[in-house]
Amino acid sequence: MKTNFFENIASLNAPGIWKIGIQNDENGRFVVSALYAPTENNDPALKTIAPLIFKGTATEMDEGFFEAIEKPVQETAGLYSNLDAYRKSLEGAKKKLAQNNKSQPAKVKSEGDEDGEDDLEVTEPKVSAEEKKRIYTEAIRKVVLLNDACKYAEALDVLPSVTDYPEKAEELNKRKTDLTRKKEQMDKALQLFNQD
Repeated sequence: MKTNFFENIASLNAPGIWKIGIQNDENGRFVVSALYAPTENNDPALKTIAPLIFKGTATEMDEGFFEAIEKPVQETAGLYSNLDAYRKSLEGAKKKLAQNNKSQPAKVKSEGDEDGEDDLEVTEPKVSAEEKKRIYTEAIRKVVLLNDACKYAEALDVLPSVTDYPEKAEELNKRKTDLTRKKEQMDKALQLFNQD
């Protein structure tokens, strides 16, 4: 008997660890539990991801199983890679902040200070207009890529804030509304699918 099960797994292009449990009953109904995790990340917080549960006949499983797991597997793979990218960018930001703090004045004592306490000179890091535009453009590119990959929650997380870019308020609010709508639709569809 020949199957193409493993070819379908390979076509998902998501190397990792697969845990698949299959239970069937005397009526020909199946319950399949599928849990995917990339091998390169052992973060304990990510171990809380629940497996996908599918119910149906053998024919229904043959026809729809891989279509049903494709998007969730890609989202899970994206979550892991985004966490790595986030951690790297956070480390980079910490290094830049440390460099900025070295070049900024620290405490300055006022000569006529009556209470004798040191005054702290607070200077906010200044971002050039070009840098701000580059950051915005890069964030929007990420949002578009995540939107195209149906990763709406992640796209919402990356979407720049209206308070940071008030001149782009209309565009940002429109994107946020669209992404929120799509995320809610996907959540409802996944709930309906998992109820079957």
